[in-house]
Amino acid sequence: EVNKGTTRKIKITRNRYKGEENGVVREEKFLDIPIKPGWKEGTKITFEGEGDAADPHTIPGDIVFIIRDKPHPLFERSNADIIY
Repeated sequence: EVNKGTTRKIKITRNRYKGEENGVVREEKFLDIPIKPGWKEGTKITFEGEGDAADPHTIPGDIVFIIRDKPHPLFERSNADIIY
């Protein structure tokens, strides 16, 4: 996936303030995370304003995903190279 790039769909659950009558509501949302070819471990993808917002005076937080390499049985990453 790091070689060719991909898009990951992640389901998040967050708290959102929905007005006086509803209060704080727990809602689910899907985020599409684009992973571009060649991204290194530690690359951060930030979704601004997609986090919790518990009251009308709070700005929703950001959600940050960090790319991590998973071991592969045949391939290994060495800087910008993929070794077989």
